[in-house]
Amino acid sequence: MSSSFFLKGKSRQVHKRKGEQINKKPKKQNAPNLENGPASSDSELDLKKFSDAEESESDHETPEQKKLRLAKKYLEEIEKEEAKRAEFKDLDDAVEKRLQRDYLEQKGKLRVEVADNYTAPAENDVKLIRAKEHRLSLTCVCISRDSEFAFTGCKSGSVIKWSLREKKKLGSLTYKTHSKYITGGVTSIAITTDSKYLATSDSSPDIQIWDPHTMKHVYTFKGHKDAIIGLVFRKNTHSLYSASKDRSVKIWSLDEMAYVETLFGHQSPITSIDALTRERAVTSGGRDTTIRIWKIVEESQLIFNGPVGSVDEVKLLDEEHFVSGSDNGSICLWSVLKKKPLCTVTEAHGLENNVPRWIICLGTLLNSDIFASGSYDNEIRLWKVADAYKNIVPMFSLEICGFVNCIQFTSDGLQMFAAIGQEHKGGRWFRRGGAKNGLLIVNLPVKIK
Repeated sequence: MSSSFFLKGKSRQVHKRKGEQINKKPKKQNAPNLENGPASSDSELDLKKFSDAEESESDHETPEQKKLRLAKKYLEEIEKEEAKRAEFKDLDDAVEKRLQRDYLEQKGKLRVEVADNYTAPAENDVKLIRAKEHRLSLTCVCISRDSEFAFTGCKSGSVIKWSLREKKKLGSLTYKTHSKYITGGVTSIAITTDSKYLATSDSSPDIQIWDPHTMKHVYTFKGHKDAIIGLVFRKNTHSLYSASKDRSVKIWSLDEMAYVETLFGHQSPITSIDALTRERAVTSGGRDTTIRIWKIVEESQLIFNGPVGSVDEVKLLDEEHFVSGSDNGSICLWSVLKKKPLCTVTEAHGLENNVPRWIICLGTLLNSDIFASGSYDNEIRLWKVADAYKNIVPMFSLEICGFVNCIQFTSDGLQMFAAIGQEHKGGRWFRRGGAKNGLLIVNLPVKIK
């Protein structure tokens, strides 16, 4: 497997451009660094989630005192969440299982086989919600971690916030009302794990940061030289990864609202990006037919050679496995340890005029054996990863009308969301005149054991 790195700069310092106004808090001398990789013990798991809220209390603490306080805070949050769920009679047992799950997830070792528990949704399990601001095809969707809100973007330059309980619009950002920040069709949207920041990109090289609760503008990141096609936050942090048609990946810190570094390597415009807990990102390089895993701390990258054509989409199943989709209609399952795919499904969405339909988007239920794919055959197809990652088996499909441009699962796997449009998110090569532009909400029935 090839390994090399193309990193701009020799250190991972945060860079501020001349003249920028940075709302940065003074760095605490005694504060431990909780952002550099996984914690080394159970007491340190996800402590970084509480560090921002507790900064004021850490002025006179030693590193050990702060770790202990944050660990207690973390346990309190888990106890509250598990008590609400009421899944276990013994709360201590619930907390123990939750800690074990979080530890395995952070180490990339969590595997949950749930595909056999699902059944095909009925007609009343599928609902399409629409808004007048989305005049053109929806291109992207992201879901808050608590599954309370969804955010969608479309080609008409609008972003809408939805209430998933009430299935109605709560607010919007449009090209007309926010022309200073939105200059074209929205290409990507992402939200932090704690729902503190929302990031959007459009046909410009800039990234806009918003407050997802008030929908007010917070900051603008500048630095890319071409349109940005993908945004993703590293899980449980405020580190943002962006991928652009300028063939680069950039890293940004929203804690300091500053640029961190740039990663080079792709030989054609990047088409997709994804990331989880580790300080890594995976990208697809389109016509250069490569998929690259950027090992940021190690300052290196792993190169995987994809199928002939354009590798348009890549999504992580967990920290060690991912799936990709190409314009030759194939879906590939990969391991980070092997250069070639573990399994390939050709013509996954069939043929049209004897040409395989492109794979437009993929959505994965993290740390599980389920993923979904979308194209323009009026179906969303769900797949099971079987035989210890050696096979991909079709589960069932959902009939829809239009292009499926983005798919997202909720963290509990009980719902799936899809951005539907009359056109492909990246261009106007085809059109489905009978389709409606909207957000598709799918309830996924689970068998009762």
